[in-house]
This record gives sequence, structure tokens and C-alpha cells, in this order.
Amino acid sequence: MTDLQLLFLVLAVIYGWECACWLRRGSVGFLTWLGQRWRVTHPGMLLGNQKGGFVFANPLPPLGTVLIGNQFPLSLSAHGLLAYVSTSINPAGRPLQTGKLVAFDEVKRVASSGRNINVNGDFVLKAASPGLARELAQKLRQLAKVPSAKRNSAIQSVVDSVFDAREAEKRWQQFQKTSGRVRLVANSLFAYLFIFAPALIWNFGFSQCWLRLLIGLVAFTTVISILFLRVHRQLYPAADDERFTHFLTILLSPATAIRAQDILSRPLLENFHPLTIAKVVCAREQFEQFVTEILRETRHPALPICPVPDGRAAEIEQSWREMLLKGMERFCREAGFDLEQLSRGPAPGDATCRSYCPRCLAQFTIPSGNCVDCGGLETVAFKTPSQARQPEACKKP
Repeated sequence: MTDLQLLFLVLAVIYGWECACWLRRGSVGFLTWLGQRWRVTHPGMLLGNQKGGFVFANPLPPLGTVLIGNQFPLSLSAHGLLAYVSTSINPAGRPLQTGKLVAFDEVKRVASSGRNINVNGDFVLKAASPGLARELAQKLRQLAKVPSAKRNSAIQSVVDSVFDAREAEKRWQQFQKTSGRVRLVANSLFAYLFIFAPALIWNFGFSQCWLRLLIGLVAFTTVISILFLRVHRQLYPAADDERFTHFLTILLSPATAIRAQDILSRPLLENFHPLTIAKVVCAREQFEQFVTEILRETRHPALPICPVPDGRAAEIEQSWREMLLKGMERFCREAGFDLEQLSRGPAPGDATCRSYCPRCLAQFTIPSGNCVDCGGLETVAFKTPSQARQPEACKKP
């Protein structure tokens, strides 16, 4: 392998790394290549750990789009906040959580530093991004100032905001209108770097054309960085630090410049619940399946529901989950779904099946018991166990 071939190989590896996106648990990725069909992606254990995992955007033109949605990482009630949520939007389980409890009457100062959120100087949680951390810190400061008697209404506004499909659609339309030039030039840079440059070197030799190729490369990265700066300022006016960092990285790294659209799109809808994003971009059938899974998880979270044996923590967790569930059900009705149909249990796998887990839908041969996979969640008995539909084996106690 020649030095030039090795150079292009290293460039390809760097570009492949730029296509990787780290997702924390509690987050869901939405990926598309041609912009028509979207894929719901969760952080996996194969290329990840208990904190999260990698998902990969399509590396080939037209480069696609990446959106990320997050479940609200705190449980809230009129009395306080709990850095823990019992529901999990990822099949692999809940994210790592501190479980710290703070009464709103005791909140004196809320600050965000990077992705960390501190309350009264103590670390409470790490958000999925700096932008999300700033947004959460702002919401907590506002809630702390609201009188206790009116705080439930303010918390309800927080729930409504994460399920605001109209606002999510508005931001998505704004992104599509403003980012078109970035996508066009980024695709052109991909063709220049991986098609035009190798062809030119092959025909004329590296010594004859390296200066012209370098000038062209600098021109591309400069144009993309300037376009990125303008669009980022429109979409994220408060993110000055992130904007400057990304601007320099895009200016100096051609591989990063090609993925500039991803940098713009990842935080676009991060303040919304993944169900809201699915409603905006996913096909109806895929959206319905996702709704069914998340609704079932919210109604029947795995045990333990509360991380600490504290009555205040249990009250906050239950209050928040009930409020979140009501907001989710209202969101589903507005989307045209029949909640009774979405909540319908599975048919028995065969005549021996007597009960099932309401969370993971595993079936058992006993009329009552507990699902070990879901932390000991109590099973639900089939109403008509003789009406078997699918030859699926049931678990024995």
C-alpha cells in the first residue's frame, strides 16, 4: 500500500467515525437516507455500554438526516424533583440515574455546566446534550419560583410542551428550509473528496495537482463552515459556545464538514418526546407500533419503580408518571388512535398459556405469577385462554 493510498484509507476511517452518533440511554434516534422512510434506532449493547451506544448514519450521498428525541429525565411534582424516571423508552432498559431528591422549597440555585445540571451546587443529573441541560435548568428555575399551589399547572405545561407536535413540525419545516444549501455543498464535498480527487490524482499524479486540490478543499470547508454558522444561529441562537466549536471543527476537518447537516439536525427536536418526533416523520404503521410500545412501558414500568425507600420519592415518581401518562394518552387520541385497541393484550400462544406479562408480553403456563425479566412484575391472566392464535411456546414458572 502506497503512502497516498494509506492517506485516503485514514481519511475514510475518520469519515466513518464522523458517521457514528453516540446515543445515551433515554434517547431514541430517527434516521433516514432519502428522506422518505425513517428508522427508529435505540442505543445497543453491541457497540455500547450501560450508559448508551453508537448508531450510524448513512455514509453515502445524499447523506440522510439524524434526529434525536429524549424522554424527560426527571420526575416532577408540586413538592419536588426526583432525578429518576421509572419508564424506559429503550428496550435495553433504563439509563443510569442518580435518584437524587430535592424539594422545590429548598431550591436556591440551578445551574448547567456542559451536560451537567447542579442544584444548590450539588450534581443532580447529566443531560443528553449541553442544549438540553440548559433547557432543563431553565425549567427547574421557573418551577422553583412558582407557588406550590400553582406548580402542578406549571408542570402540566412541561408535559404539554414535550408532546407539542405542532411546534415540532414547525421546527422541522424551518430546518428543511434553512439547511438545504448546507446539504448541497456537503454532498458536493463528498464527491470532491472521494471521487474527483482520486480520479485526478490517478490521471495526473499527486505532485501535479496537490496544490489545486488543497485550494478546492479549503474552499469547500470554508463555504460549509460559513453556511453552518448562519443556519446554526437561526436554529439555536443561545448555543454560542457549541456554535463556535463546531464552526472551527468544520473549517479544519473535511470529514466533519461533510456531516455538518447531522450536527445541525441532532439537537433540533431533542426537547420533544420521541413519540412527538415519530408523529412528525414516521409512517403511520411505524408510528402506531412505537406508540403501542411506549404506552405499554409507561403504564407498566419494570420494578423497582422507585429507586429509594422514601415516601416522598415514591409520591413524586407516581405523580409524574400519572401526569405523563395522561399527556401521552391525550396525545394518542389527538393523533387518531383508539386507546382501547392500543391497550389490548396479546392472544394466548397456545392452550397451555394462562397469563402474560403486561410489559414485555411474555406468556406463562400459570394463571398468576411474576415476570422475572421485568423485575417481578405481576402477570395478568388471560380472559379466554382456550382461544389460541399462534403456536408460540409459553414460559413455565
